[in-house]
Amino acid sequence: MMQVRLALAVSFADPARADDELALAHQLLDGLDQRSNTLLANTVALIKDAGQHAVPDCARSLHGDIEAAGLPFLHRFVELATAFHHAVRSEHQDLAATIGRLRELTVSGDFAYFVDVAHFMAGLPLPAPSAIRWTENEEHVRSAWRRLVHARQEHLFTEG
Repeated sequence: MMQVRLALAVSFADPARADDELALAHQLLDGLDQRSNTLLANTVALIKDAGQHAVPDCARSLHGDIEAAGLPFLHRFVELATAFHHAVRSEHQDLAATIGRLRELTVSGDFAYFVDVAHFMAGLPLPAPSAIRWTENEEHVRSAWRRLVHARQEHLFTEG
């Protein structure tokens, strides 16, 4: 379980390390009935692959798997991964739709910071003052997420 969380943590900044962490996570999950962690690991793969053409189709498929497993809380992780993907590709309309879905999925307040993060990744202003209290000032957090998007864009540029 913690291995999947480690892979999640590094997936935004270091796709190569995320590959290694995911491989270990899948090895540890092999043979176990850990549907939630397996689906979260698949979400980590989306983040790791953000910017690549297959991500939206993989996200749709993953949403279906999440529904079938009866684990709706995982939808917001997929939407965050999708937001990252759209921010990396500068797909503003798709990003706006993703933020809307993310807002609906976090209306209870659980993981509400995902909506702020999606705005930060895209360099968009928040529509209203945020209720989220960050450990750093908001501008620092915003800049950090935006740097992750720029780093992924550079990574894809040098790969392609």
